[in-house]
Amino acid sequence: MPRIKTDLTASEYAVLGLLRQRPTYGYELKQQLTGGRGLARVCPVEPAMVYAILKSLSGLELIDGEWDRSAYPPRAIYAATAEGDAEFQRWLRRPVGRMREVRLDFLVKLYFALDEDPDLASELVTDQIASCRSYEADIERELGDVEPGSFDAIALTSKASAARITQDWLIQCQHDIEARAARAGS
Repeated sequence: MPRIKTDLTASEYAVLGLLRQRPTYGYELKQQLTGGRGLARVCPVEPAMVYAILKSLSGLELIDGEWDRSAYPPRAIYAATAEGDAEFQRWLRRPVGRMREVRLDFLVKLYFALDEDPDLASELVTDQIASCRSYEADIERELGDVEPGSFDAIALTSKASAARITQDWLIQCQHDIEARAARAGS
């Protein structure tokens, strides 16, 4: 029976997502998560942490490792399990709940959604825009209950501003995804 862990980190989901794409070795994962390109641009993982993540995901039975003895030294090749695939799919389709998670968690999701299906990526962005609008509306209601110029008002105004800026960025992402899809379709 797997250990129970309530939430995986963005780095753990990144590794799980890469292993869903194709079974691979720890060394190859390290190369994909370092160097500042692609997924490593938003979710860099220290080389030693890759193996800690593999151990954690294995303990949760979200991935499975098998020894490849065709070369020396033997290496473990990892792949997502059916449970790992299902967990990743659930995570991928949910918008992030906190504005501070958009720049990491959402971008990791978008990386995989763009690879998997442009329509999924577009849907993910649309859902995230709606989540940001809801968050901003909640903040605006709270602002009505605090004294103008107070620390609470300043903090809430900052959060509302971040939500608006994030929405603007997400709308631009939506346009970019649609333009990319149009170019690919022609």
